[in-house]
Amino acid sequence: MSNITDLSIGGIDIKDIIPASSKVDYKIFSRLLNEDRVVASYKMYWLLGILDEVSEGNSEIEFNRIIARMITYAWYPIMQYKLSFGSFDKLNLPINYIALKYNIPANYDEKKLLDFIYTSEDLELKKMMKELTHKVPYRLLAPFFSNKVEGKRVGVEKIITESSLEDNTCLYKIIKGKTNKIIINDGWKDYLKENYKVIKYWIYYKLICFLQKRNPNVPAIAFKLEAPRSRNLTKATKLWNQVIVAKGINDIYTKKEFTSGNYKAHGVLSIDHFIPWSFVLHDEMWNLVPTFKNINSKKSDKLLTLKDYIGDFCDIQYKAFSYFCEKRMDKDLESYVEGLRINEPYNLNGYKGEEEFNRKLVECISPLHQIARNQGFEVMGSL
Repeated sequence: MSNITDLSIGGIDIKDIIPASSKVDYKIFSRLLNEDRVVASYKMYWLLGILDEVSEGNSEIEFNRIIARMITYAWYPIMQYKLSFGSFDKLNLPINYIALKYNIPANYDEKKLLDFIYTSEDLELKKMMKELTHKVPYRLLAPFFSNKVEGKRVGVEKIITESSLEDNTCLYKIIKGKTNKIIINDGWKDYLKENYKVIKYWIYYKLICFLQKRNPNVPAIAFKLEAPRSRNLTKATKLWNQVIVAKGINDIYTKKEFTSGNYKAHGVLSIDHFIPWSFVLHDEMWNLVPTFKNINSKKSDKLLTLKDYIGDFCDIQYKAFSYFCEKRMDKDLESYVEGLRINEPYNLNGYKGEEEFNRKLVECISPLHQIARNQGFEVMGSL
């Protein structure tokens, strides 16, 4: 998957743009994911699966292959970011089943996961995958045959299957048999390959809208559709090292000093996200704390009981903030100015300012902690 950091290509907003074509009916294609037609994520992920298969040169594609891609696409948003797909969506069932039965982690290699799912002989998993094909292969094509299915509540899948075999202008034909599959119609294969990036971003935009409605309080939905490619906490580590030396702070989780002996016992200096990174999806200084590597690994992406740690958290955060003020490190103060909405940071550098700083930090951290907890992030009593 390509990493999505914005929703534009060459400065063009793509949320409503589908590439024009004289060879395919792109106007009908643009209606496939209309919001009034979407109650689950299936259509978006089904179309993404088709797009990827076509990009690899395939025009005859088994249902199961596309379903395997759907599960792979939804794996990280559900496993790592714990996003809700709504009550009508059952993609979480095979994902949770695979993760629990086979002990597959959230950050498992994407290609290996796809191959595992597609080649699995697990009968229970196969049953779950088959259930996901009951409607989406047919309903995605409904706009191409609106005159035939409009107003009908039963027999829609049969009508669309038969119509797809007689029509060469729809996206694909549906072939039922021992192995159900689709065949991409002439014109569409080239259209999808030539416009792969724009179409993928358009589908992602639709997914973001879908997920934002079901996760209204979750930040950075646009960045939670896939695994991040890299993270770098080198600068944060350097800054916290400076603060440790200047202010003599202790690790808030173990209460131990950052000494050579404790580094030897508990691991080297490691930067932790107080509210898990997989929830906030940023490396802002006001959510980072120094700890030991072994302690950070133990905490992982879990929350801690807020009342037990918020005092020490605020204390070391204020020490870092005051250090940046004393050294006139304006660039490093920006994280606090923007994140905590501190208009005059230098006015808070002092005894009276600490109380106001702590109030703003608690007001920022507390709701994030509660929302992450509601989202399903595990809470640990202590480390």
